[in-house]
Amino acid sequence: MQLPTLPVISLAAHPDTASLAVELGRACREEGFIYLSDHGIPAELTDEAFGISERYFADARPEDKVDLKENTGYTAVRQESLDPSRASGDLKECFHFANSDWQEAHGKPQKLPSSLEPDRPTIDRFIHEINRVAARILHGLAVALRLPEDYLVKQHRGEHNRLRLLHYPPAALSRNDSSPDIRAGAHTDYGSITLLFQHRVSGLQVRRGDDWMDVPPRSGCLVINIGDALEFWSGGRFKSTLHRVVMPREQAETSSRYSIAYFVHPDTDSILDPFVDEHNAELLDQLLVRKGLPRGTRRIRGNDYVQARLQATYAVKAN
Repeated sequence: MQLPTLPVISLAAHPDTASLAVELGRACREEGFIYLSDHGIPAELTDEAFGISERYFADARPEDKVDLKENTGYTAVRQESLDPSRASGDLKECFHFANSDWQEAHGKPQKLPSSLEPDRPTIDRFIHEINRVAARILHGLAVALRLPEDYLVKQHRGEHNRLRLLHYPPAALSRNDSSPDIRAGAHTDYGSITLLFQHRVSGLQVRRGDDWMDVPPRSGCLVINIGDALEFWSGGRFKSTLHRVVMPREQAETSSRYSIAYFVHPDTDSILDPFVDEHNAELLDQLLVRKGLPRGTRRIRGNDYVQARLQATYAVKAN
């Protein structure tokens, strides 16, 4: 029996925004997660980024702390809890880079630990390539929502975009879904879109109906998913889907797992003003309740919601 999988969209197969918009619109209304192939980010550059990640996490660096206000720096194992219903934090550690394209343009380079400073040029190139792809996706999504092509790009100039290196330490086999441990708890992303690079080890799952579906690494592909901000912005038309990273289920998954996520967030002064009509007003209010916002909310500053979610994520460690 063939296992279910995510839609695969080839960026090279859609040189014009109109055809890309059709494919993205269909996938984001139905699934909220896609594989993106032929995206043009050099495989060698992606491999270099994963090499940087492996070297960094090979040496525990407790002096490298997260800057919660800026959402940059290092977070330790169990410092995050993406699913607040779980008693313990996530079995992962990560390092956040600010968007170097935006920072360079504004003369505000991120201060990096001495162990990462030599790798700044490679990370900067990687971020630049990801921003190029993200812009094409935002163009396509805008057209899919019947907006001007540059509408979303103008609201996402990169001020709050973040590149996150993720390391899930080696772990023992677990076949018990109710285990208190998890590599990353079930959650939706906070921003507009996420671009995810997976290395060799599986474990990512997305919620499909009442079941969880595996999203294994796929050669030459990255994964793109819709976040909460764009789900709200689209009036619930686009789907921000629950996902998680489970504990190892087979021997091949017990080793360290590495992934790299790039979060595209609205700018501070962007106004999330959703599309509301008689067909989706109730759907939007249900969405707001699920996200802990008052029914009837119709305009939110882009960064306010993201910051509230970040504070909640780190609450377990703070208590």
